[in-house]
Amino acid sequence: MTMISPFYRWILTGIIAAIGLFFLCMTYGALILAHKNKGTDKYTPSGVPCVGGLIIILAFLISPCKWLSFLGLLDYGLWEIPYLLITDYILPKLKRK
Repeated sequence: MTMISPFYRWILTGIIAAIGLFFLCMTYGALILAHKNKGTDKYTPSGVPCVGGLIIILAFLISPCKWLSFLGLLDYGLWEIPYLLITDYILPKLKRK
C-alpha cells in the first residue's frame, strides 16, 4: 500500500474543508437572516446545522496537522443542539421530580 504524500493530503484537506466552509457559511447566513426577520411572519431558514463543522473536522483529521480539526467546533450547531436538548427536555423532567 502506498502512502499519499503530505502535499496531496493538504490538497484533499483543502477541497473537503472548502465544502465544510460552504455549509458553515450557509448556517451562519441563515442565523443572521433568522435574527433579521425576527418578529415577522416570514419563513426563517435553518441552514444546515452541524454538517459544516463535522465536514471540517473530518477534513482536518485527514491532514498532517490533526489538531486543526478543532476548527470544526466553530459551528454553533455542535454547541446549540446539546444545549437545547438539556434545557428543553432534560431539565424540565428533573424539575418535575
